[in-house]
Amino acid sequence: MTAFSGSAMYLAWIHAGGTLVLNTDFRQFDWTPTLSLIDSTAGADTFREYIGGIGEGGDISLSCVMQTGSTATISALARAAVGTILYGPEGTATGKPKSTIPAISKGPAYSQAYDDVVEFKVSWQQSAAETNAGW
Repeated sequence: MTAFSGSAMYLAWIHAGGTLVLNTDFRQFDWTPTLSLIDSTAGADTFREYIGGIGEGGDISLSCVMQTGSTATISALARAAVGTILYGPEGTATGKPKSTIPAISKGPAYSQAYDDVVEFKVSWQQSAAETNAGW
């Protein structure tokens, strides 16, 4: 199997105002899907056993270099904005994996150092099951 660079990623936020492509200035993207577990231990079991329960969504975060005139970006990522994240870890070539993730934005946060580029971070809460397919 061949490795690939993180810079190949495609990432977009589809929201009420349109589609915002986010991979052009990203520094780090993290998605951690979660699942509740049901303890099924009983009787003579000597080790705790579990079965999968209901999906609990996931935590999603992104950090980007902020560009001048980012008003539309900041508005699209506002707290409580509802939308869908399109995530293609290997880009958008035919047959490459794509995840479609319903989410709610927790809003942007900013990091502005005196002698460095300005970055913003945004996090989302996954709000329903993702769909995994290919482009």
